[in-house]
Amino acid sequence: MPEYTVACKVVRVLSNIECCPGRASTRLGDSWEIGERTPEPKGMCCRAFHTVFPLAFAMRFTDNLPWEGGEGFAEVTCPEGFTVFRLTRNR
Repeated sequence: MPEYTVACKVVRVLSNIECCPGRASTRLGDSWEIGERTPEPKGMCCRAFHTVFPLAFAMRFTDNLPWEGGEGFAEVTCPEGFTVFRLTRNR
């Protein structure tokens, strides 16, 4: 079974200040690597992580999933609707 890490990067923030208005203040360009442990060192908004994790987990253990766009990436919007994350499989 393959095992990858997944890069998670903020590619769009749908507000006029390029920063999520939530408590985590996620900014355009913030990025994390999702592997054996939760993203460190600066962490990710727990609500966003809850949304991103199922897809990132599936991507870690498969070569390709039906909902991936382009070459090995998928985009996920946070539950608040402000931040779009791009998940990319690192081979």
